[in-house]
Amino acid sequence: MSTSRRHLSLSCVAIILIAAFMLLRMFNNHRYSVPEKVIAWDVVSYYSYLPATFIEHDLTLSFTEHEYTGTYWPETLADGSKVIKTTMGLSLMYLPFFLVAHVVAPLLGYPADGFSPPYAFALMLAGIFYTLLGLILLRKVLLRHFREWTTTVTLIIVALCTNLYWYSVYEAPMSHAFSFCLFALFALLTELWHEKSTIGRSIGIGLSLGLISLIRPTNALIVLYFLLYSIQSKECLRSKWLLLTNSWWKLLLMVTVVLLVWVPQMVYWHTITGHILYYSYGNSERFFFGDSKILEGLFSFRKGWLVYTPMMFFALMGLIPLYRHHRTYFWGITVFFVVNLYIVFSWWCWWYGGGLSIRALIESYALLAIPLAAWIEWSASRKLFLRCVLLTLLCIAAALSAYHNVRYIYGSIHWDSMTKAAYFDSFLHPHPTDRFHSLLDEPDYEAARQGIR
Repeated sequence: MSTSRRHLSLSCVAIILIAAFMLLRMFNNHRYSVPEKVIAWDVVSYYSYLPATFIEHDLTLSFTEHEYTGTYWPETLADGSKVIKTTMGLSLMYLPFFLVAHVVAPLLGYPADGFSPPYAFALMLAGIFYTLLGLILLRKVLLRHFREWTTTVTLIIVALCTNLYWYSVYEAPMSHAFSFCLFALFALLTELWHEKSTIGRSIGIGLSLGLISLIRPTNALIVLYFLLYSIQSKECLRSKWLLLTNSWWKLLLMVTVVLLVWVPQMVYWHTITGHILYYSYGNSERFFFGDSKILEGLFSFRKGWLVYTPMMFFALMGLIPLYRHHRTYFWGITVFFVVNLYIVFSWWCWWYGGGLSIRALIESYALLAIPLAAWIEWSASRKLFLRCVLLTLLCIAAALSAYHNVRYIYGSIHWDSMTKAAYFDSFLHPHPTDRFHSLLDEPDYEAARQGIR
């Protein structure tokens, strides 16, 4: 019993320290005191549902014709109607924090207008909260098959040595920390459901899948993980088919819950556009499935995932020991990752605008943490010399990934215009050199919209 408690405390203490560090960095950053830096870019659309509903009481956004042009970015339809570009999944997850801010703002002497510092602080805090909740859920998944120290190291790496850190502390209201949390929840519920497919777990899977897809519809691909989980052989494939067919009504319950999560969105779209399903991005933003930029997305200096988040290279290497020792996870994670990679890099803006590394892959870290843990445990079991070499490489990659966060904070990694020359010019300088900006190559967004990427 004492050993169990000691092991339990190790990863818990790690999460507590991560929480303290993230909160300290957020308070030192003071970004929340300037709401325009928090409720900005994509967050404007994600968040618009809340002030429009609870403050303006007008989801048609008719009031934007005369005011608030800087804080609402609606799309204008042919008939003059205005529609919020993104779906409302993030607004649902912001909601508890927004309501607290709405009560607290006037008590602190700030206007209860949805855009004063208490609201910005609430959104920043929400990002950290969901990151930590995601780590807690991920911990539960990892401890089911990996040792305590492996779980602890994996959690620290995912939280502090990837671009999840940036999107948990500095641009916390963006979608990625929230989706990371939901992916971790979905992974845990998938495993529990396959052990005992209760009604509660079926509802939980439907709810998490509904929110995942309502935040970013393409992330509905996570259902592949559920469908392929536990398949290790042809016999397992037959068993899985029998499990799903015998549980058809529970699958129907999941689908029903997903649809219920989407009902408010469909009602909103029908009210504004006359359609229950509506593609609000228009013809200028779309996928180019015949020209997926996978190699550029992984290896380019503009935004290459493995260039700026090299830690994830070991997660991919971990698929090998995962196949050998934890095959229950292998096919679900591998197939999801490959298909998701193709979808992500088929988007017209494969570098996803401004950001650190490929931010559209952050949520998948909740799954990739599993092969990462497998690689760490496998490396630690090798002979002494090889173990030292492998773990040294792991530490170097972790340090480099963390250093990229530092460089991005100080500006020596540009948000969308990096080149090989710019990368190495400022490699040893957290701050950009005098010639750094002359080495950048700004992407042509208009050409990219036409498929010239």
